Amino acid sequence: MIIYHSESRSMFCSNVIMSPIFLLFMSCLFGISLQKSTPQDDSYVAAVVEYQVNTNVSINTQNYVDLIKEAAEKNADIIVFPEMTLTRGQRRIPIPFHGILKTTPIPALNPELYDEILVSISVAARVHQIYVVINVQEVMDCNDAPGEYCPEQKEYLFNTNVVFDRNGAVIDRYRKINLFGEFTRTPALKPELGVFTTDFGVTFGHYICFDLMFQVPAVQVVQKHNITDVIFTTMWFSEMPYLTAVEIQEAYTYAMNVNFLAAGANNVRVGSAGSGIYSGKAGSLISVMPGVPTTRLLVAKVPKVPGEVKEDYPGPIRDDPKALDSLVLISDPSLPSHMSRPLVSGSQEFTLTTNEISCKFSVKLQLKDGEQFYRYRAAAFTGVRSFSGMATGGNRICSVVACIGDTMDTCGRRFPSYQENTTGIFEELSITAIMPTPQRVQELDADDSVFYPVSLDVAINPLKPEQYTYEKALSADGLKTHFSFKLNGLTRNLYSFAVWGRVFADDGKEATPPLSSGDNSLFMRVPALCLLILSIFLTL
Repeated sequence: MIIYHSESRSMFCSNVIMSPIFLLFMSCLFGISLQKSTPQDDSYVAAVVEYQVNTNVSINTQNYVDLIKEAAEKNADIIVFPEMTLTRGQRRIPIPFHGILKTTPIPALNPELYDEILVSISVAARVHQIYVVINVQEVMDCNDAPGEYCPEQKEYLFNTNVVFDRNGAVIDRYRKINLFGEFTRTPALKPELGVFTTDFGVTFGHYICFDLMFQVPAVQVVQKHNITDVIFTTMWFSEMPYLTAVEIQEAYTYAMNVNFLAAGANNVRVGSAGSGIYSGKAGSLISVMPGVPTTRLLVAKVPKVPGEVKEDYPGPIRDDPKALDSLVLISDPSLPSHMSRPLVSGSQEFTLTTNEISCKFSVKLQLKDGEQFYRYRAAAFTGVRSFSGMATGGNRICSVVACIGDTMDTCGRRFPSYQENTTGIFEELSITAIMPTPQRVQELDADDSVFYPVSLDVAINPLKPEQYTYEKALSADGLKTHFSFKLNGLTRNLYSFAVWGRVFADDGKEATPPLSSGDNSLFMRVPALCLLILSIFLTL
């Protein structure tokens, strides 16, 4: 079995990018012999890149080419790069998917027709015989866009995934549907799903960052096309307590029962970090949630049946929690709107009910006294939350969350400096969330709601699947679903443990107001913080 990860240089040493013609010539002259997975194999080898943000496009291009070579040497069949780490700022790339790419789909063989970045990646994919997924800022001029849908005769900018096959041909293009700010860009003009099939017998769906939060495409691409393998390019801004990067990547993988290839941009000073390769209910085959600037290649053998892992794998590569002090983490602005109850030392059983949901808690907890120790609250929420002022979405949640104070507005936060042994000890923890049963929306062929088992520890990683049990069962009349989420043993170092649901019919509605008029100033500042982040790192 091949599983590989390496700490790469923050800036590769090559001063010259080899010409595409030279690379093609060398590959033909000497030949390249690499092991490829086949349709008959029960697994394939995947690579994802955690990539440190760099504004120099030439350096990024050379780094990408080097990482493609490195992944191919580890027998990877496919490599995935993050969102917006190749092209930045004013660099705009035409992707004429319905134009010349239909007749001349290999930029490596037609370099005069395409942007040099497409040519370089096409050559690398062709030389090293590997599928490559990149993300770029795409430009489309509707005055010269044959085959494209153009509602207006103007220039559009998109956030776009581009997929190359082993021959260097562009075989798919996906435009981000759900933009997170990105004020200079346009959402996909048509909500087309990203889907492509490989020569090793796997069909992938793929989408970008904030898309993960929405029915279209994150739920639809899996349910409509019976997809078992999903690619995710992202520049995620981690949010406690439910939506830090690796936490939600693994929760989505588990709930949807898919293989998930997530490549994350690394910029810890604005909260961007987190990548991994996951397989169904087996969880993380390999993942990283770094608190320091990092470029890292992650490679793992992925079973074609999600969760059916037959060999050992490393799982999460965990940083010292102290290193996570440098990772900026925002907080869920809806926490003051949660109904909640403090947990106390000892055993306790109770139910919180709000509107159509019921949250039953059974807890045995050892708390520590003192201002520098975490407290815990059980919470229930059904309503609408703001995603940092960029959009709103429906939520149904039953949770236990750590707090640095005695009120709900102090939850979903870490103390500024990590100290060991400041969390409680859960001898038992069980949540039964009784929720309206998800219903299939026929015109979309996708459920109207989805529920994830989310958890978070002091290393900003989810618990391993063997540490918990997550089950669901329908009520007798089928109108309610009982989600049971419980710890399998004594657990320390816990920040959150929740059944976290999205209710898509409530998207776009006004956010639910706080339950009290307490000091929620921290939460009110979150949208402004994210707007600043976006203006600097997404739309320049």
